[in-house]
Amino acid sequence: MTIIPPLTIPSIFQPLIQAWVAWFTVTFFSLPIATFFMWWDFPRCIYGLLFQKKPRVILITGADTRIGEMFALEYAQSGNTIGLLSSDKYKLNRLADECNKRGAETFKLYVDISNLELLRDTVEEFLSERPIDLLIANTSQNDIIKDVETRWEDMFEQVILTNINGIIGVIMSTYKRMQDLGKGQIAIINPTASNISIPQLIYHNMTKSALLSFSRDFRYLAKKHNVNVSIISPGLIDTQMTAKTLSPISSFKLFFASAHSLAFISRIQLQQGNVEIVWPFLETLPFYAYNILPPRIINTVTYFIGLIGDFFTGTNSVAWV
Repeated sequence: MTIIPPLTIPSIFQPLIQAWVAWFTVTFFSLPIATFFMWWDFPRCIYGLLFQKKPRVILITGADTRIGEMFALEYAQSGNTIGLLSSDKYKLNRLADECNKRGAETFKLYVDISNLELLRDTVEEFLSERPIDLLIANTSQNDIIKDVETRWEDMFEQVILTNINGIIGVIMSTYKRMQDLGKGQIAIINPTASNISIPQLIYHNMTKSALLSFSRDFRYLAKKHNVNVSIISPGLIDTQMTAKTLSPISSFKLFFASAHSLAFISRIQLQQGNVEIVWPFLETLPFYAYNILPPRIINTVTYFIGLIGDFFTGTNSVAWV
């Protein structure tokens, strides 16, 4: 028997109450805690930059992407061993040759990340002979539908296999090896778009939101074994994906940062031991502001984002996923 009935208020007042709660939380909790972290992180970052041992054995997935390529070149130096994982033989060979020219010992791991059994065997074979220091977990399935026969409703399996099953498969294989070593660092690349809903990117954002949640929880579990987990959140980066003409934002190249700058900034911050790495930072602030909004307002914003996307793409449904 319920002694005190559940308390509620009329639905028309709920968005206002939610907004007030958000303001109260930011003012009295987020700001004081963020200020504390600022002073706490300053000496920690300096210490990490000066005294933290630099990674020597690095595994990079999605090496065929622009971001994966730039990370590979950033770590390609004498004394480093780099494993490059990709399903594109041509790009893999070209990138491996460039890394070798820069002095790194490079291994080509040719495998489709959605083939979980082959992926696991390939990664474990590479790791069995080398004490892995750093994993750059990078991949993204976001194909534009180019033919009239393919329906976006049928593409969820392909996107989930790549963006969730494949990338977590690599992470888990690497994590088990790092557990045995008692050390390691895993950097999971997940775009800031995972913080906002864009109807025309329905499967992409769904998988990236799931990966964001996984990364935050995984950090706690991995820390017990001295494995540090960082989330690298690219904002507007000039890549093959953002260059696709169906994306409305692709027309505003002025606001895009280069993949090289992302890799450079991330390498420094990973050396410092930072947990959340965001670049470019200022461009991502609207995404964080979006998440503070009450759910009713978020749903309204998402709806209008869908209308804007349809207007620019000239479609009345999902054009790319």
